[in-house]
Amino acid sequence: MKNKITISGAFLFFLLVQWYGIYFMLYNHPGPLGLDDSASYIQQIDFFREFPLSSPSLAPSNINKILHPYIFGLLASLMGISATSMFHLNFYIGIFLMGLTITSLVKKIDSSALFTVIALLLFAFHEGKGSYHGFFWVVPSFYAIMLFLLTARAVFYSKHHYIYGLPLLALLLVTHSTGIYLGSLIVVAILLHETLFKRNLPGIKKLVAFLLAVSVIFIGSEYLYQQHILPTSFTSSFNSYRKVEFQNLMPATALNDILETIGRHDFSKYFYGLYTPLVVYGLYWIWKEKKYPLLSLFMAALIGQILISPLSNYTYRFFYPLEILTWIVIAYGLSKLLQPREWSTAGITAKTSRWALVVLSSLFLYNTIHQKAAHNFYFKFYNPLFLEAKAFTDYLDNNQDKKLAMYVKLPGVYMGLQQSGMDFAYHFNPSGKNIARDPESWLVIGENLRLYEANNGGFRALLPKDGALHIKTPALLPGRYRIELIDTELPGTDGISISADGVTLSDWQEDSYAVRFPEKGMYPPIMPPWYWFPDTTWPLHNRPMRKTDIVRESRKHSIDFTLHEPTASLMLRNSGETRYLAGMIQLTNLDTGLAQVIDFYWGDETTLKEGISLVYGDKELPLLWTDPNGAPGRAYLFQMKKAFKDAKAFTYYGKSGEL
Repeated sequence: MKNKITISGAFLFFLLVQWYGIYFMLYNHPGPLGLDDSASYIQQIDFFREFPLSSPSLAPSNINKILHPYIFGLLASLMGISATSMFHLNFYIGIFLMGLTITSLVKKIDSSALFTVIALLLFAFHEGKGSYHGFFWVVPSFYAIMLFLLTARAVFYSKHHYIYGLPLLALLLVTHSTGIYLGSLIVVAILLHETLFKRNLPGIKKLVAFLLAVSVIFIGSEYLYQQHILPTSFTSSFNSYRKVEFQNLMPATALNDILETIGRHDFSKYFYGLYTPLVVYGLYWIWKEKKYPLLSLFMAALIGQILISPLSNYTYRFFYPLEILTWIVIAYGLSKLLQPREWSTAGITAKTSRWALVVLSSLFLYNTIHQKAAHNFYFKFYNPLFLEAKAFTDYLDNNQDKKLAMYVKLPGVYMGLQQSGMDFAYHFNPSGKNIARDPESWLVIGENLRLYEANNGGFRALLPKDGALHIKTPALLPGRYRIELIDTELPGTDGISISADGVTLSDWQEDSYAVRFPEKGMYPPIMPPWYWFPDTTWPLHNRPMRKTDIVRESRKHSIDFTLHEPTASLMLRNSGETRYLAGMIQLTNLDTGLAQVIDFYWGDETTLKEGISLVYGDKELPLLWTDPNGAPGRAYLFQMKKAFKDAKAFTYYGKSGEL
């Protein structure tokens, strides 16, 4: 009973730490977590949310990644929530299932409650990283690892190897593109276990059964692909991963690739670096206690990581199972290290060695906690999408009679916001010519992403050659003023001038400008100690967890001028090449400190529609927009209708050549 309570407490600790990490990253996070990647997962979930009984041939998922979007798309449909909400809820569900999986597996490896508690304690802080994912990224690769562990449990620790193992293997193969690799590790582990350790040749029939299962699923999917029932196949995944054909592999190149793989810090820290004593100690006890299934799995994963290096462009996507198994090995060693009876019978030398391992294991836990917290901070602020989602979806709901032109970086994000079906004809990056033919039937959605990444492109405000922007201000009283063009993406100020009170000025001063993430309100009211002081560098680490709030470095241009007479007319003129503006125009009264801002990124629609206009020739036009470096292109101009921060709704205005 005491052991059950202890294990339950450790399981609860695992859930609380991992769930809090998810909550921390999602707390007031702008947009879906983990853009770019999450957009494709959300889009796939949204497909099955809308069409849960659809044919796989129509799905936007490969056959080897179809399980995750299908299950969570169906759940989203049943729960009546959006694909984005379901994607985020999937993180909590996945962590709970992984906790059950780890608990179930380690209890089968060894009945010691201490081993289970230590394993759950360590995995509570497992994070991973972008190159191979980890517990921070609960997507198909995460569930593939979970199914890999469950299949291993069924194969090595269940009396019903085939009843449980074969269905789990089948699910593994249709969960993620690494499923074939993970299934192969199971097969190799069976081979090692039955021949090298048990010397049980009849046990090879288990190997044959699992090989046959993999082959049947693989060949079956290829056949369905050839019959156009499936949109893609396992072969297409192989081609996307493959670096070189096996027969064309050069020994010298292969050796260099292997050396590059084992030279990476993720690999070296376990196998010939700081944590090697912990791994060796764990392996020693695994061998001594004859935990051959775990040893077989570990050896298969280690061999697989090395052999896959020359064959794949994405070598470290295959590091995930090796790290998980290595942590289980370390946890087993620590469970033996911390047993009281091992200390009571140890001599001075043995106790000294054990104390050294205790210190090293404490350092391992310390660094693991730091890695989790630091990566949570990084991911929390990674590729945000500032979008007034409710207003956006309401606007789309009210315009369902329109065809929707999406000029956006990640269309799946916008599709995933819907909670109920929308009868839209989606068109991604359609030709401006198509919109110009029947402009009244189109609703155009364009982006100008302020904090997503540097040089991200998108819709920009037009400032044509020999044109001007009329900044409509309240009556400006005599006094000193400063106008600033901030983060506008202007390559320079040649031909750009400001006119006010009958005076034209063009002597701009250029300065650097840091675009910063607005962090106010981004942190939960209660945080565990490892999230405290993010700007402070931890001992033994060389940089703080939250390194900087600067997203990118940009430029600003400014002019100070004096008004001698009241005026309400301020013109930003362009006598040079046509420009396309992002960023902000800020007019500041230097005497009072009051400022007026025209924000092309996040400005409210009233200001962008009524506070500024385009003057061209003898005509005053609304502010006009287009994407100068992508579809629909510079030839087609649009007028903004609604602003939702990083996204805006437009209607077609006309061709630039007709201004």
